[in-house]
Amino acid sequence: MSLIAGNLAIVQRLLDGDQIAWAVIGGAAAHVYGDRRPLNDVDILVQRQALSRIVNLLQQSHKAVQSDGSRVIWRGIKVFEDLSVRRSGTSHPFWLDDLMQERRRRAPLLGAQVFLAAPEDIVAHKLLLQRGPEQGKHDTQDAAGIIRRHQLDIDYLIMRLQRMNALDIVRPRLLDFGITIP
Repeated sequence: MSLIAGNLAIVQRLLDGDQIAWAVIGGAAAHVYGDRRPLNDVDILVQRQALSRIVNLLQQSHKAVQSDGSRVIWRGIKVFEDLSVRRSGTSHPFWLDDLMQERRRRAPLLGAQVFLAAPEDIVAHKLLLQRGPEQGKHDTQDAAGIIRRHQLDIDYLIMRLQRMNALDIVRPRLLDFGITIP
């Protein structure tokens, strides 16, 4: 974990130094907001059109990175511009839009001061994906931990789910946690 911690601090300094909008998402954000399960990596969502800049920043810092055009991977850190989900012919957009940027917050993670996406953004994405141990994921468990520990802004959660075209999909999953969405 200390290797990921050091790498996260490097990425945080590079992104902040170049004024690239970013936020930690996924299991690492759920780790901060909910259950403290072990982390294998840190997922970061960045503003659109920033991946090539990030590759250049890392390479200028003499870091060997992998990029396939949709993500950058460097030593336990994964950087994405778009984590939209396509299911049954429907697109469920998930990228760092203006609302997500406004609601992100600074918090410590592995010794770095990171931006975290709001808990509502993490819950919305994880309950849409709803992957489990059979896929090596913890989406439902992560969402449950966040819901137990945070008073969610239901109006914002509804807005996020509407932007994701996922309100009807996630509504019954939220009901399982005692959250009623009109």
